[in-house]
Amino acid sequence: MEGRPVTLNREVLRHPAVVIGGYTLIAGCIGMIMALLGGTGCAWISYDAQRFHAMAEAILSGLSPYIAYIDPKPPLLFFTVAAMDALAPAGTLDIPLMTGLNIAAAALMFFIGREVYGWVSGVTAGLIYLVAAVFVEGYFLFSEQFCVVFLLGAYIAARRGHGAAAGLLAGLAMGFKQYAVLGMIPLLYLMGTRDRKALWPFFVAFIAIVALPFFLLYTAYGPETFEAALAWTFGITPFYLSGGVADLPAYQPTNLLSFAANLLLSCMFVLPVAVFAIAAIARNGLNTREERAIALFAAIFFLTIFVRQYLHYWILVLPFLSLLACGAFADNKSPPTAGGRAGR
Repeated sequence: MEGRPVTLNREVLRHPAVVIGGYTLIAGCIGMIMALLGGTGCAWISYDAQRFHAMAEAILSGLSPYIAYIDPKPPLLFFTVAAMDALAPAGTLDIPLMTGLNIAAAALMFFIGREVYGWVSGVTAGLIYLVAAVFVEGYFLFSEQFCVVFLLGAYIAARRGHGAAAGLLAGLAMGFKQYAVLGMIPLLYLMGTRDRKALWPFFVAFIAIVALPFFLLYTAYGPETFEAALAWTFGITPFYLSGGVADLPAYQPTNLLSFAANLLLSCMFVLPVAVFAIAAIARNGLNTREERAIALFAAIFFLTIFVRQYLHYWILVLPFLSLLACGAFADNKSPPTAGGRAGR
């Protein structure tokens, strides 16, 4: 009987609700500190967020998006920000919403890490993400935080063979950031090696959810807005990256040294996580399809850093690096057999 309270307390602490409650407390404190440091109103709005809110203002004013105001992001992002600004003055919901998205991402990482590596790894991975996100602008309004939540959800759905749900969530991620399409590679790998019957529902759901916002734009604003939205979402990439579009931020390092310096500086904030992830892979390998899919996510989104060395691009890489890093102390300490661990 004397040992019962200890066992009970341990089980209570391991309950998902307690873990998520801890995440909420930590992220909530971080969000409040940022809000206090930034003051009131729009003081903490980033350059990207200013453009998002400007597009939202145009939408709420009854003007045509992508014509009255232009920004090369998918329409779902702008209508989400418009909904935020309809509820409260522009900028006031930024930090609370981003904090909520970070908590959701950490919770999903906990469930993924717990299933792939064990409870301790899952808890730690989510915690690393919440704290490290501070240093890569993860509590400011960017489109990447939305992508992370939906892609993590898509990973869980794909792992369980729910192709339609995975496609729906991946399509929602695509509605906030074009780079999310790269996430299809690890998702298709995971489903193709696990249950190929899930592939066609994935494609149907993905295409449907990506197309839906454009169909609604056509219905609400007409063919001119529809065509402009397609062009600014999908056709603008070469001009956007080359800086050949007026009134849009260009990013072109002047020389190789400048490029290398920017790349190194952007890496510094997540370098410890990357080092531990590489060490974990070197020590334990990637012995399951789940681990290999996570590594694919990390490697593919890491490539985007070579295109534009902005801090917030690390938000796409960070959750998957954190999961890999925490694999170094998985609950199952036994070395993999010649055939690998379960789940190959």
